[in-house]
Amino acid sequence: MYVRDPVLDKEPYEFPNLPPFVGTTFPPAEAGFDGHFDQITVSSRQFLAAHAFGAASRVLDVWESYLGKPVAWYFADTYERLEIIPYVDWENAQSGYGYLELGREAGTDGRGHPYALNFDVIAHEMGHAILFSLFGIPAKGLGDADFGPFHEASADLISLLSFLHFDSGMDRLLRHCQANLLVLNELNRIAELTGDRQIRLASNARKMSEVTGEMHDRSRPFTGAVFDTLVDLYHAGLVRQGLADEKLLGLDIRELGQADMQRISRFTAEAYQARPLLFKSELIKARDAVALALAQAWPALDPDDLTFADAAATVMEKADRVGADVAAGFEENFRWREIA
Repeated sequence: MYVRDPVLDKEPYEFPNLPPFVGTTFPPAEAGFDGHFDQITVSSRQFLAAHAFGAASRVLDVWESYLGKPVAWYFADTYERLEIIPYVDWENAQSGYGYLELGREAGTDGRGHPYALNFDVIAHEMGHAILFSLFGIPAKGLGDADFGPFHEASADLISLLSFLHFDSGMDRLLRHCQANLLVLNELNRIAELTGDRQIRLASNARKMSEVTGEMHDRSRPFTGAVFDTLVDLYHAGLVRQGLADEKLLGLDIRELGQADMQRISRFTAEAYQARPLLFKSELIKARDAVALALAQAWPALDPDDLTFADAAATVMEKADRVGADVAAGFEENFRWREIA
């Protein structure tokens, strides 16, 4: 990967206008004497460049560790490296053939907030590049009913699971929600924006019979099923450690009333205050189990005949190698979402 930060306004890439960018650029971000970039002023263009590059690199590192091998870019025949454009005056972000470019959010405060500083957005777009590299592009194009929505769901999951590889982020998450992942929190709010907004929620109750054909709406049941599996595995680990009541495993959390939710929240908060490191340990175990199952499933998919049902079956098959309980969790949640 490398960064090019254009001095003048640049139009977003669109075929046939593709990398490399050859115009005038801002001076690059340079490391300090210790090899790090933490001496760069936060308000500088170089900070945007360093943050975008660092976040993209971290996501790639995380998923190459789960895959057990380097990711070979799907555009490698044309470009040796991924070009990152950290700022385009554009209310969007995109990943494409040989590039990742980041626009801005039009905040509720009237200012533009660069997506180059939003880890979730960067991780989501990196997710698309990784997924295309693992199972390719369908010969018939991207308009197939399930291919696009599945890509969006999987990119959201790459973002969500990548976030859990930051110790400080995980500590803040558990502290803010008092270890109760059932409430709205920094994990299930995908791509948090200003003003307590987010692009999508991972903790949703949508079934396939309830969604529209719109790509992002159709992606929600799959995202929700995987998120539910993560939470179920986390809860099962807490019960094994004596940190949660066994009744929690027999409940359908989607049907809990407010009083039940408050009772669970109080119990969880008290246990978390006493043994916070055990809660973190169980979340890490659940994270790795879910991520390993997904990482093993993605390269086995056929882009020309990809359906949510086939993808779910592949995930369950690979999850069985991670653990029977992991596969069972996926199966239960995929069935409830009407995917399997």
